[in-house]
Amino acid sequence: MKLKEKKSLFLSNLFQHLDGIVLIPTLIALESKYILSNFQHSNLELLAKKYNANIAYLHVALRLLCSQGMMTQKIKDHHDVEFTLNKEIDFQTIIQKYKIAAPLYEEDIDYSIILKSHKIKNSQNTTDSTLWKTISKYLEEIDKKSVTSQIKIHIEGAILGPIIVALSMAGCFKDLNQDNWDNKINLEWKEKIKILFLVCNIIKPNGLMTEYGLFLLKRASSYGVTVSYLKTFRNIKNLLFGNYKLLWTKVGEEEKHVDRAMNVWGSGGAHNTYFKKIDEIVLDLFNLPIEKQPKGFIDIGCGNGKLIEHIFDLIYYKTSRGKKLNEYPLFIVGSDFNYKALQATKETINKADIWAKTAFGDISEPNKLAKRLKKEHNINLEDLLNVRSFLDHNRIYTAPNKPINKISKSTAAFCQKGKKINNDALQQNLKEHLEKWYPYLKKYGLLIVELHTIDPITAAKNIGKTAITAYDASHGFSDQYIIEYNCFLETAKEVGLLPDPAHEYIFPSREMPIVSINRFIKN
Repeated sequence: MKLKEKKSLFLSNLFQHLDGIVLIPTLIALESKYILSNFQHSNLELLAKKYNANIAYLHVALRLLCSQGMMTQKIKDHHDVEFTLNKEIDFQTIIQKYKIAAPLYEEDIDYSIILKSHKIKNSQNTTDSTLWKTISKYLEEIDKKSVTSQIKIHIEGAILGPIIVALSMAGCFKDLNQDNWDNKINLEWKEKIKILFLVCNIIKPNGLMTEYGLFLLKRASSYGVTVSYLKTFRNIKNLLFGNYKLLWTKVGEEEKHVDRAMNVWGSGGAHNTYFKKIDEIVLDLFNLPIEKQPKGFIDIGCGNGKLIEHIFDLIYYKTSRGKKLNEYPLFIVGSDFNYKALQATKETINKADIWAKTAFGDISEPNKLAKRLKKEHNINLEDLLNVRSFLDHNRIYTAPNKPINKISKSTAAFCQKGKKINNDALQQNLKEHLEKWYPYLKKYGLLIVELHTIDPITAAKNIGKTAITAYDASHGFSDQYIIEYNCFLETAKEVGLLPDPAHEYIFPSREMPIVSINRFIKN
């Protein structure tokens, strides 16, 4: 097999691992009410009434199945949604096999039990037993060759994903060419992990990594974002049929739906892919004649501050502005809604010896941020290049203030605090959100990296080529709003923001635009 073909196969397995992490709890939750085996009503509203389900999260769940070719979705009159079951799919067999991994979603598994650094807790024995019993059951089924390849890869993902993340975050995979990758695993689990990795073709019998294993573990952070939402996936049944408020958090409370530290870690690794394109935009802008350059930049949703450090280094070492910082100081601001993130950013910029300010800021309230910057730091928001990375889809939704006069072409499923959001309203909300920002983007624009959903028909035709099913699950079940790129672009243009044609980048392709990078400028 040629190298390109191998990489394509390996990447397909990784994406299907992520599919498995979200599909297993979703299908099991749906079938707990026999929705799939007794599928009759195709109308979303009728299904919700019949099974006493939350219509918003039911829509998210069923749309995931559409992205896997298990169903098809049709939006009628821009509000009603009809679903048709793929009769070729044997749901009973799939779900029966998926139940091998069900225990991993029935309790809060502490995956740090596999590490030497783990602190013993009262729940360790239960967790330890649940995890190993699940692995043993999976190995037994593999030995009997009783699972098909796609079901196998899904279950494998549910088991492997969190383990790979735990080991990677502990630093086990810093040198994958050595045979001591397991030196941070405690003795009780060392042999168990090796057995699992051997069966999954990650290591050879001698303990060294296979080519496939090297490929996966070098990309361990790619599992991080999906795995960080395990708290949400363990509550899908509650979201669909029970108390969907269980995951709500009060001000000052730690988030209940996501492991934020893991999410930041996973995001940081996954987002490195897009930095090169961001670099091109920054280099072009800060190599312009000085009178045409912004006074600096603001990273809104700065997280741990790593993007600030990266952009500063880029400007300092590779632009004409970097040579004139004494004459033309660079104003840098990190802004975030999360005070822990602001503290992490302060630590990053202090360690890197970067002059920068931090400011609390809500992406939904640019006016307040602008006033705070002016008052506290005497900086005008509009004099800075605004930078945002995978943030706008995580804004707080508010009902549109203006009449909705446009029919959305979006196929997505959107929720807000357990309520279904009409796609027309969501797109109008996006328009009003961008309108708030427009006055501050007239001079230097908005450098924005954004995540998008795609039509489930396209997704179903390209299983194993994208992580869209996992993205739709993690964002849909947690009230985030990833809208199709064409809808996103159309809305920006209505506001008066156009993508700079020299800097428009789409990943993985224009046919499947899941991640976009743009510098939006005034029309």
